[in-house]
Amino acid sequence: MQSTFQLAMLIPTTAAVLFWVILALRYEEKFEEITSSIHSDEYYLSELFFIGFQIMEIIHFNIKSDASRKKIKLMSEVYGKKYAEYYYYVSVGGKITYVVTVLPVIFLLALLANNPVALLFGAALAVIFVWYMNESFKDKLTARREEILAQFPQVLSKMTLLVNSGMLLRDAWNLIANQSDTVLFQEMQLTAAQLENGVSEVEAYREFAERCGIKEVRKFASMVIQGLEKGAAELTMFLKDMADELWMEKRNMVKQKGEKANSKLLVPTVIIFIGILFMIMAPIVTGL
Repeated sequence: MQSTFQLAMLIPTTAAVLFWVILALRYEEKFEEITSSIHSDEYYLSELFFIGFQIMEIIHFNIKSDASRKKIKLMSEVYGKKYAEYYYYVSVGGKITYVVTVLPVIFLLALLANNPVALLFGAALAVIFVWYMNESFKDKLTARREEILAQFPQVLSKMTLLVNSGMLLRDAWNLIANQSDTVLFQEMQLTAAQLENGVSEVEAYREFAERCGIKEVRKFASMVIQGLEKGAAELTMFLKDMADELWMEKRNMVKQKGEKANSKLLVPTVIIFIGILFMIMAPIVTGL
């Protein structure tokens, strides 16, 4: 005999399953071009993201809203302005897909097991999927910014020597930019290309700071722009002072990195948590 809980779950479970099935059957081909371009090693179950994309259309998700623009701006640091909006679209679609895919399965499991604990398990699992995508991007953004910040003092020291010897800033910039292919140097190479194509130094250095996305580079760009207006003497003095300041910050950053090493234990902790949830669910399933 069915319990009150099973009767209460019957309608939402049926609706959730039918909704997912309809989306899966009707809209796969519509978004095939997008889903086929997603790297499967970066996003799990990316072949199902068309479900999230269609829901975004149904709810008229505004990718131009203030909140979306802020997210896109952050993504432009990692993926570049050209692809930032695409990756934001994929990210939102992926999160919606994970939630909409997990919930019907958990609803069905709770219905068959006649146990509301399964609903808590499903909610936790959906939250973990969304959290994973957010943390994955944050890790990429943090790693990129830390790499830039780690290389920036050395770049400033070289630039100070070259400018102090009488070389123009843009010539020193071009010389240093081609010494490596790491993230900071790639951004410098892009700025050098802009200067070659006629973009003003003020605009090129400002965009360089925006792409790097760290306060130290923004301060550098601001002071360089002022230095260009005041003359070479002011610029050389500023470069030297900022290089010394950044070397000190780099030493502090290395120290803090060692102190935060324990936070890396968070991922194994989450994995253990998921394992415990499965252990809780196992007796429920086997008791069917």
